[in-house]
Order: sequence, then structure tokens, then C-alpha cells
Amino acid sequence: MKFLIKIEDAINQLIEKYLNILIKLTPSFVFVFVTWLRHLPETLKNKIKSYVPKLRLVGLKAVGYTEHYITVIRGYFMRFIMYLRSDEFKQKDKLILIATPFNYIKQYPFKSLTLILATISLFLATNIIYKNTETIMIGTKSLRKPASIENAEEDLALVFKSHKFEVKMGAASGGHGQSAEAHEFDLFLDVRVEAKSEKDKQRLEEMEEMLDDNLEALELSVTQLPMSADDLKKLEDIMIKSLNADFKEIGYENPIKSIQLKQVLPKRPVYYRQAERMMSIEDINLQIFLEDTNRNRQVWIDFSILASNRNAILYLKEHTVELKDHLNTNVEPVIPQLPVEEEGRLIIKDKIKSEINLFLDKNKIEGKILEVYIDYLMAS
Repeated sequence: MKFLIKIEDAINQLIEKYLNILIKLTPSFVFVFVTWLRHLPETLKNKIKSYVPKLRLVGLKAVGYTEHYITVIRGYFMRFIMYLRSDEFKQKDKLILIATPFNYIKQYPFKSLTLILATISLFLATNIIYKNTETIMIGTKSLRKPASIENAEEDLALVFKSHKFEVKMGAASGGHGQSAEAHEFDLFLDVRVEAKSEKDKQRLEEMEEMLDDNLEALELSVTQLPMSADDLKKLEDIMIKSLNADFKEIGYENPIKSIQLKQVLPKRPVYYRQAERMMSIEDINLQIFLEDTNRNRQVWIDFSILASNRNAILYLKEHTVELKDHLNTNVEPVIPQLPVEEEGRLIIKDKIKSEINLFLDKNKIEGKILEVYIDYLMAS
């Protein structure tokens, strides 16, 4: 038996060796393309979202300007038609009307020539400015820059504002070995990622979504709040090491030069006026599914909910009977083990939260349920 285990380990090591050789031989653009392809749907979705308001504004302007100028042109056209139908036009000699502009040119040649040349010059100047608008804007911006900016070093940094991290804080914080007393909470940091070169910066920009996802996946820990300088330095070192290792796996050798962190303190604590966004609901009946008995088993549950705003709580308090009826009729029977196990209680809480949000949605109430807390649970 041990002989077979050794053969299996040798085969696994051989496969891993050849896989590493294959990864090293694969060109880096293959990994870049795969990463780009994986993030393409989300990138397209974000771009479409960012362009929708602009396109709507352009559409409204196009419709408004079009209607305005059509109205103006229609007014001039109607005045011209009315003039053609008037008695004044019918009584005038048509040859005199046609010859009037030519007679003016013949009578005032200098004025006429000046007017024609000015019109042509204005048209040509407008055309030249229109064709070179981008060049003119770039030149104007460069003239307005202070002289010191011309000699400034090129910025090689990407900045993530108020990036959310899930961190741990406890007596044994540090590394991956967290104590049982460690607590998880959300921390917001400004992250400034500096690349080693312009080429590395371009790579980081191309893979910005991957960088953002890898930052969010980091397991971080702190010793105190607000964070000390030692905690910040420790987190910066962890991020540099982890992110460079991630990029190394896809063929990029240490593109990140440094990372600078700045804690963003929330304006209000998360529990600000939280009591006004909470309510308790009692005596919710959950049916238990039993295959081998004809008896009816039930679980009675009391729970509290936390909403995103007070409006949802006020509505639920006024319609508690309807809410209970909705929960009793829409929550399916559960198996007996579900309320006993921790994972089962999480499933029940998620189902309750989902159904209450559906209830609010159905009644067109702004707000949603953020958390469900089980207060009491009894089987009968």
C-alpha cells in the first residue's frame, strides 16, 4: 500500500513539474488575454453604465437643439411664403428684385468686396479651428501649467479611493494564525499602488479589475483602531508581497514598487440610529418535513431584523399581519436537522431576509433588509 502511495506522489510531482515548465514557456500575453477575457463582461457592463447618462444628455440636447432650429427655420420660411403671397410682392417688378443685389454691388463695389472677403475669411477660420480643436486645447493646457510641472516626475501610481477590506482585530492578530477572540469588521483605506516603470503601470491599468479583486481577497489583521503606523507599514508589506506573487504567477516579475495606505475614518458609526431601523417579529410558524410520520411538526421562531432605512421598518410595523401571512405561506417546510445546525440557521435567516425583501418589493417600499437575527426558536 505504501508503495502505491509513493508511486502516486511521484506521478503528482512529475505532473506538477511539467505544468510549471509549461507555465514558464507560455508567453505572458496569453495570461493577459485570459484575464482580460474573464473580466470583459464586467468591464463592458461598467462602461455601458458610465456612458448611459452621457448618451441620455447628448440625446436630450440633440432633440432640443433640433426642435429649436427647426422652429426658427420654419418661422423664416413661413415669413418668406407669406411675402410671396402678399400684394406687395405681386405688384413689384420681378426683374428689379433679381437685379437689386447686383445693383448694390455695382453701386458700392468696395463695401461688397469687403463683405464677401470677410465672410470667406470667417468661414475658412471656423473650418481651420474646428479641424484643429484638439491641438489647440492641448496647447492651451500646456501654456497654463506651472513651469515646475514640466520638470516633474511622471506619475506611476494607481489610487483606489475608500477601498473596503474585511480585517480581523484581536489579541493574537498578525499573520494567518488568528485567535478565537479575533473579531472581523470592515475597514476603508485609500490605497496608492506605485509601479516600477511606465510599462508596469500600463499593465496594472490593463489588469485593474484583477488588482482590485486581489486586494479585496487579502486576509488582513490589525491590533488597534485607529490604526497605528506599525499596522499600516505591516499591511503595506503584506500587500506588496501578496500582489507581486499573484502577478508572478501570470508572468509579470514584481511590477509593484510600493504601496501607501491611508485609513478613511467613517463620518458616522455603523450603529448610528440603528435602533430606529430594527424591529422584532414573533410567532412565525415554520413547518417541519417528516417522511415517516403523519404528525404535524412545527418550529416557532422569534427574530429581529435590521433595515436599510426607517421607512421600511415603519411600513412593516403597520403591516405586521400581512408580513406574517406572507412568511407563513411562502417559506417552504424544512427538514428537522435544519434549525439545530448553525449552517441550517443561516439558511433559514437568508430565506426570511429574501422573503421580507420580496414583500417590500411587491408593495413598492423603498429599502431592504440587511440582517436577520434569530432571538428565540422552539419546536413543537
